[in-house]
Amino acid sequence: MRLILILLLLAFPSAAIAVSYELSPEIVLPNGYADCKIIITNNEPSAVRINSISFYSSTVEVFPSHVAVGVIGPGSSYTLKVSMKSEFVGRNAVEMLVSYENFTISQPIELMVDDKFPQIAVSSPLYLGEVNELRLLISSPVVLKDLRIEALFNATPRIAYVGALSGIAQVSFKFYGDSEDLRFRIYFYNGRSYHELEKSLKVTYLPSKGISTNVQISRNVLYHGEAVEISIEIANLRNDGIFQIEVQPYGKGKFYPEKGKFEKLESGEKRVLKFLFSPEESGEVVFQIKYKDYFGKENEIFEKTSLSVLESEVLKLSNIKKETDYGKIRISGEVVNYGHRKAINVLVSAFCNESRVDSFIGEVGANDYETFDLEIGCVEFLKLSWWNEAGESFSVVEKIKDYQPESKRSDMLPYYVSIVSAAAVLLLVVFILLRHLKR
Repeated sequence: MRLILILLLLAFPSAAIAVSYELSPEIVLPNGYADCKIIITNNEPSAVRINSISFYSSTVEVFPSHVAVGVIGPGSSYTLKVSMKSEFVGRNAVEMLVSYENFTISQPIELMVDDKFPQIAVSSPLYLGEVNELRLLISSPVVLKDLRIEALFNATPRIAYVGALSGIAQVSFKFYGDSEDLRFRIYFYNGRSYHELEKSLKVTYLPSKGISTNVQISRNVLYHGEAVEISIEIANLRNDGIFQIEVQPYGKGKFYPEKGKFEKLESGEKRVLKFLFSPEESGEVVFQIKYKDYFGKENEIFEKTSLSVLESEVLKLSNIKKETDYGKIRISGEVVNYGHRKAINVLVSAFCNESRVDSFIGEVGANDYETFDLEIGCVEFLKLSWWNEAGESFSVVEKIKDYQPESKRSDMLPYYVSIVSAAAVLLLVVFILLRHLKR
């Protein structure tokens, strides 16, 4: 607020008056009101008659434009309040005429009208296709009261409240960066005048770095029935957080887990999800990554890799041995794991007609083997079954026929011959003894 003090020395030595005025606000918008307070002080020891105070201007309206004053006593003051407004931008002159006794004094008053304030500007970088934190600077050369700024686009908050402003203030909005024109409506009081203004900002966006993904597979070539670990790293290179991230794998086979998800990934943060995959055949594995931004806008990207599956099974029966013992068949051997991950719930079963005998092995480690031993009345085939770590079951069958095992009874032939010979000798002795007794 500017205080202008004008000391008017009258032409005659016995009288002098001082005139001062205050203009508030100093700068107004077009058709905004400025209040002008005028004080006339009699500095003389005798009274002075002030006839009138009048205001003249071709560009400014003054209310009231003419006031009758009267006598001002010695050492006393007279205060007058008027209002001024103008629709013309720039410096507008008002001539104030103070008429007293036989004199008239002219005093100019300047009213500044500006249609540019308040000013707004962006003070933060903005990225295309991201949820941006828009930091908006608002400035004014004069005091604004009850200042509010409304975003005329999808933003949060919708309205930012500043209150009184003299100088510069900053407010923040969150919005999705896809429009080059950002419009705002500004509400405030300038003095006692209420104003609503719309202002637009043309903004330039930096390119978004988006989401980075990296797929790693433990082995590209594997046996049928083997599980393989596939990991996918997701890094948020954006400048905003992303939410409700879902990773859905697709491929011919079984995945564990079937889907990966997590709630949030902040800017600059990364996370790794691991899947076990049991492929049915060679081919591609595709990962669909979905996520949402702060406003719920959904985005998706795809990442893929490929692998080869051999025709050979990862688990095999080896070193099968079969022998008979007192009407039973004993069959033994090894279960060999040629893969790079363990097999679980491994079971070897022997079948013959309606009969079945099982040998539960449990776990066979990677590149390892375990033995089995079964006893059954007869055997037609062996069945090897297992689960891989992805939770899928497999089995292979091996027929047992046209197999001539070694018999343990052939090894006892000399023993049987000795028994028969001993029995013949004993019978001969008994026969001779009985004949001797009859005589």
